[in-house]
Amino acid sequence: MSSGIIFDIQRFSIHDGPGIRTTVFLKGCPLKCMWCHNPEGLAAYPELFYHAQKCIGCGACGYAGESDDSGGVCPGSAHKFIDGMHIYDRSFCIRCGACAKVCCTLALEIAGKEMTAQSVIAEVLRDKPFYDNSGGGMTVSGGEPFFQPGFLLTLLRMAKESGLHTCIETSGYGKKDDILESARYTDLFLYDIKETDSGKHKEYTGVDNTIILDNLRSLDEAGADIILRCPVIPGLNDREDHFTAVATLADSLNSVKQITVLPYHPLGVSKSERLGRLPALPRNEFVSEDIVNIWVQSIKEKTDCRVKVNHDG
Repeated sequence: MSSGIIFDIQRFSIHDGPGIRTTVFLKGCPLKCMWCHNPEGLAAYPELFYHAQKCIGCGACGYAGESDDSGGVCPGSAHKFIDGMHIYDRSFCIRCGACAKVCCTLALEIAGKEMTAQSVIAEVLRDKPFYDNSGGGMTVSGGEPFFQPGFLLTLLRMAKESGLHTCIETSGYGKKDDILESARYTDLFLYDIKETDSGKHKEYTGVDNTIILDNLRSLDEAGADIILRCPVIPGLNDREDHFTAVATLADSLNSVKQITVLPYHPLGVSKSERLGRLPALPRNEFVSEDIVNIWVQSIKEKTDCRVKVNHDG
C-alpha cells in the first residue's frame, strides 16, 4: 500500500531504538489500554485536538454558512461563539481540518493525515547523516503499526532500500503472517508486554494476550532481534507475579536482547481531554524514582536478561 494515515513524525528520537532515529506514528489500534499515552493514535481516521485554554475567541474557525457573519471556515456548525465563548460541538465536526489551518494559537490541531510512503521516507531521509553517525534509523510506532500492515510493509521495504536501520514498536496484536513478513525488513522489534495474566490483560487493554504471546514466540523462532518493553502502571501491573512472569518469558526465548521498563507517565490524560474523551485512568502523577528502582531491581533478580528503564517510553 502506497499511502497511510500518520499522526506524527518525530525527529531526533533517542528512546525508540538504537542511535538517533525518526519515529513515524501510524494511526489505528485494536487495543484500548487504560493508560494509553498516545490516544490520538487509537482511531484510524484524523481527529481534532481542542485546547480550550489556548483559544482567544477570534472566530476564525466559526461557521461559514450564509446565516452566520462570523467569517469563519467551518462547513458545518461545529464551532459556535456564544457571548464571546467558543463552543466546539464534535457531533457536527466532519474532521476536515479547515479550522486547524486558520487557528493562530494552535488551540485547534488536526491529529492525523494521509501521506504516501514516498513522502514519509523522504522526510525520514532528511536526517540520514545522523543515523549513519549514531547507528540510528527509522522506527515505526503508533497506535499499532500492524493496524495498517500494507502501508507498514511498504515503509519498511523502502527504508531498507535506502540503507536505514529499522525498528517496529508493537503490541504484537496482529496477523502472524504480517508480523513474520515484516521481520524480513526489520532489524529490531520493540515488543510490548503490557500484562502477563490473560484475564487482566483483557481488562486493562480490551483484548487477551494469547495472540500477542503466540506472535512473540513465532518471531523468536524466526530469529528476530527483540527488546521486551514493559509499561508498569501503579495499582494495575506493579505486581511481583507479573514481574516474575516477564522474567520467565524473557528467559524462555532465544532472541530477547533486553527488558525495558516503561514507568507510567500521565501525558495521555490531557491528550484524551483535548480529544473530548474521559481518560480511562485519570492519574496525573509521575512515578517516583525510588519506586521505579524497586520495580527494575525486582525484575533483575528474576532473570539473566539485561534490564533497563526508559522514562520517555
